[in-house]
Amino acid sequence: MIFDIKTQFADLVTQMAKLRQHIEQQNPNHWFPLSHAEQAAGLKPLNSLCNLISDFWYQDNQDGRETRSRHGLILADPQTQALITEINTNKDQLRVAIRDMKETLGNKEWQLLSERLSENLIGFRQNLTNAGLARIHLKQCVRHIPLLNEMPKRVGFSWYNNGRSIKRISIKEAEDKLLNLGADKPHIQIQLERLGQLRSNAKLAQMQTLAPVVRANLVFETHRKAMNVPLPLFLPTDNPHADLPSYKDIPLEPPVGRTRQSRDDFQLSDVPLLPSLRIYTYRD
Repeated sequence: MIFDIKTQFADLVTQMAKLRQHIEQQNPNHWFPLSHAEQAAGLKPLNSLCNLISDFWYQDNQDGRETRSRHGLILADPQTQALITEINTNKDQLRVAIRDMKETLGNKEWQLLSERLSENLIGFRQNLTNAGLARIHLKQCVRHIPLLNEMPKRVGFSWYNNGRSIKRISIKEAEDKLLNLGADKPHIQIQLERLGQLRSNAKLAQMQTLAPVVRANLVFETHRKAMNVPLPLFLPTDNPHADLPSYKDIPLEPPVGRTRQSRDDFQLSDVPLLPSLRIYTYRD
């Protein structure tokens, strides 16, 4: 199974190199916002865009949950569309292979194996812009390059800063997770006692506040659509040097705090019952 993952990753790197070469040679019409520091450093938007979509590696001291993202627009001719479709298919296959491997080995064994995979693929790293980085960033490897099926009339970008992931969890599951953190630790003992005081039918939920994401609000001739865009949005066209659709830009950094009021029907308690696990009770 590890051979399959190595082969699929090698194919992905080769496909991405073809896409990058085609884009840089063609120089299609594009818009990719740069920060003031990036502009001062002389970075070019198209080169930075290509760096981002082919960025498969962790940087030093990077949080494992963090992914590097940037919105933008770029025209995609039929060859670009075909390459992106092939790449996204490969990413899906790689995602399934990694999921199956994790389920077979468990997280600890998979972590050791993924580090070996990074070492074995150092030759590929040297062929990428981000050469010499320590480990493969799997989330950045398998995320799709966004490609639309039709050209929009307008694109409006906005920050979505209110996302939450809420998952129901049983008392037994919560207890097992606490015990895995170390039953001998005083703060874990306190949380185990709180858990033991609940009714047997108490409902719990584990909540995670999601990182801010950029959403593209797309206006077509006959309909509208909204989608998250962690990477630049590729727009299908027969003429890659035509005009881009009108678009509304946003600051590169998300706004501080929530951008919407809390919903009146939000059902979880204000304070977590088990802070170490971000587990809440439901309101009565």
